[in-house]
Formats: sequence, structure tokens, C-alpha cells
Amino acid sequence: MNPVVTVMGGLVVAGVVALGITTAYVRRHPLETFVKLTRRGMRNAGFARKTLTLPNGARIVYFEGGRGARTVVLVHGVNDQAGTWVSVAGPLAKEFRVIAIDLPGHGDSGPATGPLPMKLLTEALTAVIDRHPQPRITLVGNSMGGWVSMLYAADHPSRVEHLVLEDSSGMTWDLSDVPMFPKNREEALRLMRMVHGPQAKIADAMLDSIVRLALTRPQARVLEGGIIGSVVDGRLASLTMPVTLIWGAHDGILPRAYAEALHARIPGATLQIVEEAAHIPHRQAPVEFLRVLRESLRASAGAEAERR
Repeated sequence: MNPVVTVMGGLVVAGVVALGITTAYVRRHPLETFVKLTRRGMRNAGFARKTLTLPNGARIVYFEGGRGARTVVLVHGVNDQAGTWVSVAGPLAKEFRVIAIDLPGHGDSGPATGPLPMKLLTEALTAVIDRHPQPRITLVGNSMGGWVSMLYAADHPSRVEHLVLEDSSGMTWDLSDVPMFPKNREEALRLMRMVHGPQAKIADAMLDSIVRLALTRPQARVLEGGIIGSVVDGRLASLTMPVTLIWGAHDGILPRAYAEALHARIPGATLQIVEEAAHIPHRQAPVEFLRVLRESLRASAGAEAERR
């Protein structure tokens, strides 16, 4: 069974009563239900919901937990939100201070309307990081969150002790075969199998929800904000901090060839493949994702200690 379907089913069973969500609502709104339950899961794991306001007036929401000496900042992908990290945030909080942001226009972060340019997304990430006292942080970004993280790291190399790119976009690549805005169940299933693996079994209600919301989700606003000027191709060589790529073996959006090309262009980067995952390893194979992440962070901490 597809890991996302399994997680979704477990969360619904555990959380429907607590949230007072009816079965009919769950069937009609599976995406919205997943968001509600994962965000409730973050709070149940001890994460506090916090806010700050950007100079343009947009309110940014993030979750914070843990008390470690090192800080890990988790940055989700397009159309996602901070709750996506619920399966790994709690375990990480036992070792680190952990921050999970809602990027602008995602989750509960504003603005509610209008374009979402990359500059705005990186400004929000900068504001959240600047609010915390640790001089250096570890950035973990999935998909578009990895793109935003690369832009931040290129602009603030002294603030990033380790950059973790999980199936990260941002480099020029042909995505013309990806049905970004599916118009029917067939296209939605194709997209979901690119995200969750070729054997993924996705309920019809989920496919219908994806089609219904396709043009109203944040992705359209990100594209409206213009992304061509923010591609990272020319900035990859400047990422001189330790960089780890964690990649799902079955990613159909950004396949292994993309991962290898990105890996080759970042000095000293390492590439780790998660065999049981596709585009979102932290949700699809959280135990393996955590193992690889922890090993990478321990290795970089040891190398840093030797340099000192």
C-alpha cells in the first residue's frame, strides 16, 4: 500500500473524533483533512505555533519545538505546509531545536492572494531564521523548499552549517511531461504517481480533490510570481557548506538523472538514495529519511570539530 495512503488513513482514524470531522467531510475534502490532522499532529508533538509579520504586512506562521544546541529548519515544497514534517519533526526535536515554516501563501501564512515570487519566499525564511539566536543553522528543504533553501544558503553562507536538499527543484530542467494542473482523474493519477511512486494507489476522492483545487492551490501563484530569474544553476558553485542530497529512488518529477546533475554541480556534495520513496521521502519513508539525515548531520558535525 502507498505510504501516503497508509499515513492518511491512520491520521484520519486517530484524529477524526478529536477534530469533530465527519466522514462525509473527509471524503469530500481529503487534502484539507490531511492538512488539519498533520498540523494537529505537530502541536501534539510539542511544537508551538508562532507568527511574525513581514515588512509588507504578510503574517508568517511557523512551528517550533525541541531544545537542542543545534537548530534544524524544515522547509516544505509547493502546495504543502509545515505539517508535512509531522512524521519526522518529533524525533528530530529530541536532538535539535526544530523549526518548520509555512512559506508565504501556504498553510496559514499570508498573503492570501496575489503572486508568490521566490524573493518573497526567501524573505520569509530569512525573517524566521533571523528571529532565533543560533548563529548557524541546518536547512532541510523538500522540492521547492530546497530551491528556497539554496537561494538562502547562497545569500547567507555563514549562517548555514549544513544544507540538506530533499528532491529539490530549482535547477533548469524540462518538466513539460508533468501535469502540473491536472484536468481529470487520469492526469491527477499520473501526477500522484510521479510524486508518490509508480505503484501508488490513490483513492478517487483524492484525485477528484486534486482536480477540483488544481488552479486555486499556491503553485499557480508561485508561477505567477515568475521563477525563471531565480533558477539556481549559476549559484550552485557558491554552496561551499556541507551539502547532502536525499533523493527518492522513484521520484517521477525530478528523477535520479536530475539528482545526479545537481550533485555534480555542488562542490563536495553527497547524494543518498532512499529506495522506498519518491518525491517526498520524509513522508513516504520517514524512518530511512531520518537515518540518512542524522548520519549526514553527525558527519558534518564531526568534520567541523576536526577543523576546529
